[in-house]
This record gives sequence, C-alpha cells and structure tokens, in this order.
Amino acid sequence: MTNPVFSYELFPPRTQLGERRFWRTVGRLEAQEAAFFSITYGALGSAQSQSVETVEFAAKECETPIAAHLTFEGSTKDEINAVATRYRDAGVDRIVALRGDAREESELASKRGECYKSVPEFISGLLEIHPFDISVACYPDGHPKASNPKADLLALKEKLDAGANRAISQFFFDADDYQRFRDQAGAIGITAPIVAGVLPIRDFNKVASFAEKCGTRVPQSLIDMFAPIADDRDAMAKMSQHQLDAFIDRLIDKDCRHFHIYTLNQMVNVKRCSQKQMSNSVMPLELSA
Repeated sequence: MTNPVFSYELFPPRTQLGERRFWRTVGRLEAQEAAFFSITYGALGSAQSQSVETVEFAAKECETPIAAHLTFEGSTKDEINAVATRYRDAGVDRIVALRGDAREESELASKRGECYKSVPEFISGLLEIHPFDISVACYPDGHPKASNPKADLLALKEKLDAGANRAISQFFFDADDYQRFRDQAGAIGITAPIVAGVLPIRDFNKVASFAEKCGTRVPQSLIDMFAPIADDRDAMAKMSQHQLDAFIDRLIDKDCRHFHIYTLNQMVNVKRCSQKQMSNSVMPLELSA
C-alpha cells in the first residue's frame, strides 16, 4: 500500500504582507514533497495580471510542479487561449480547467469575439494549444446549480471524456459522501481519479459560511465539535489538527490516495501515512496523480 499523495491549493497574494506569507507557505510546503501546487485565477483586470505573474514566477522558482487554474467565463477564446499559451511558454504543464464565476462579464466578452460555451469545449481548446495535464472540478455534495445528482455526474463524465486527467472535489466533510460519490461515478463509467478536496477547519464560522455558499453539508458532529470552541484560537488549532488527521485516515480507509488541500495560503501539517500504515512497512511516496 503506497503512502497518500498530497497537492495544495494557494491563491495569488494581493498585498505585500500577503506576498510574504504566500512565499513562506510555499517554501514550507515544498518540504512536504507535494505532487503539485495549484494556484487560483482572478479572471478580470489586475487580479488576472497578478494571477498570471504569480504562476509564471512560481513555475520558474519552485521545484514542485505548478497547476494553473484557468476560467473562461468573461473572456473570449483568443483572450483565454493567450493566457494558456503564456503558461505553456513558462513551462506550466498542468491546468485546472473551470467555468468560473464571471458570468456578468460573459455578455461583454461575447461582443468582443467567440467564447467557450462549456468546460468540455474549453478542455478541447486547451489541448490544441499544448498536451496539458488537466484537472476539473467535481462536487460530492452536488453542484449547487445541478438539476439533480445524475445530471451532475454526467456533466463530470463529459469533462473527463473531453480529455481531463482527473477530478478534484470541492471540499466536503463526510467520508461516506466521498465514497458514495466515487461509487456512483464508477457506475456510469468514470474511471479517472477523483481527488479528495480537503479544507482544514481553522475558523469554524468562516468555514461554515464557505460551506453554505457552495452547498457543502456540514455534519452535526462537526458543529458539536467546533461550535463550543469557535472563539478559542488555541483550542480551535488543536481540534483542527485532530480533525484533519482523523478525516484523512477515514478517507484512506475508503481507498482514497490523493488529497488536495485548500490551504488559504497557510501552512498545513499532514501525516504522510495513516495510523494503520504506521504499523506496517512504508513504501516511498508516489507522486504521480
């Protein structure tokens, strides 16, 4: 049994203080032999410029592979293809391909030129530029805008059939939900890896707010665990680490081997093996996704 593989998501810093924390976190995470770092994408204006420059600099300076997020909403094909070409030229071979949230900008973009209309079409366009390793999003608790769970799974299959290599899940908090989603995906012919997206609970109130916005279910057991200590930073930090370790162990027991950690640009300490593996011989970390 191989050790679990970890990748980490970060967002481009927008302030000098944020930049220092970003690069400090990157440096510390590199020591954990990450499979890759994904860096999110601001689609508009200065946020886009900051995103692209951060990815280019990270690709140059980091030994860990960089996966650049790209969203096509609000951009024409030519505009977003130009960003993908910059990433290719910077040596970035991994893309996290997403629709994005800039829906209000889509009408303006369509007046400037032809636009991508779906994630599968976007994936096909990216692969014409370069044989990128492409990840897409999936939702164990269901996409908030999906008409039903079956439609959500079929949409995921279309993205994978278009050439994506894996799906990275939205964060979730119930290991049984992940197993159920993975089994349902397999039942309709999805064979690509489904990476477990994990959000450490450092600030319970903030995490609960995130979960409500994206339709992620927060089990009552977590509410009972964290709500009484929500204002105690020390107790929250200890409980957060305990919950993270236990959650990863539960997922490993369900044959999950790749975890994508939503860091919020903060250092995350993860065990390199489960409690069961600690009592057995440990094989080298396998970095392939």
